[in-house]
Amino acid sequence: MKVLSTLIRRELQEHKVGFIYAPFIVTCILSLVVISVYFGITNIQTPEFNFTTEIYENERALEWMATADSAQITSVIRSGLVVLGLPILITVAFAILAFSLSTFADERKDRTLIFWRSLPVSDLTTVMSKILLVTLIVPLIVLPNIILLHLISLLSASIFFTTNDIVPFGWVWSAYSFTDWFRIIFSLWAQTLWSLPLMAWLMFAGAFAKRPIMGALVPLVVIVVLEGIVLKTNYLFTFIQDRLRFWTRSSDFPIQSEEIRVVDVTDIYLMISAQHFWIGMILSAVLISGIIYFRSRNNDYSSE
Repeated sequence: MKVLSTLIRRELQEHKVGFIYAPFIVTCILSLVVISVYFGITNIQTPEFNFTTEIYENERALEWMATADSAQITSVIRSGLVVLGLPILITVAFAILAFSLSTFADERKDRTLIFWRSLPVSDLTTVMSKILLVTLIVPLIVLPNIILLHLISLLSASIFFTTNDIVPFGWVWSAYSFTDWFRIIFSLWAQTLWSLPLMAWLMFAGAFAKRPIMGALVPLVVIVVLEGIVLKTNYLFTFIQDRLRFWTRSSDFPIQSEEIRVVDVTDIYLMISAQHFWIGMILSAVLISGIIYFRSRNNDYSSE
């Protein structure tokens, strides 16, 4: 266990830009945007998304705020905070995908595999340290950034509402559930497990292919094309699409909803009880075994 934790800390140190700095920078930018909007410095208006205080000039909106019950307020606040946090999650998702593709390829490319092979650390331990990093540790790193954004957004909104005599200062806080922090982390853990087959595939490509990008893309494209021609199906393409989405919005999830919402614990139960989830886990286990095999047999390096 001590060796495993040391390897995870090493991975974090080497990839702190993507896993630590980038999410924090995005959080700071989003926080500044939120503060700027509520203090009247700027407005964000696009065809898909509006974030402006002008909505509070609408009498119907003010009437709703004055008469809404706790459940209605909580639903609106949760939805808004989920949308605000999406850029953080997207940033981390790209960092995880980049890490998965490059981590085993880089150690072959820069010959550091020679050094790591000289240590009394098994290939299984090394591979599992990387898997645990992206599935367990990175969500824990992301959580404080999301919480910080939540608190700044709620505080800015409360100050705006109070100074403009819209609703009392505690209107927002009374409907915000701090237990949502646990819902967020369990949801993020569920997402990493749901997307694990893709991450494992990228790691697998980096472990055996001289050109990891080509090694990851070409076999998938070939299989998708052959499946369409021979079997007249698109199961693999749909599988990849679903694993790139949030797990609650995949076509395999029992509850279909067009709205972006905060997940419930029962949603996680539905995911882990679904057949497609376990198909993904079995596929991930096979790919991880392949990564360990290729890494242990890898002689594509020299000390020159």
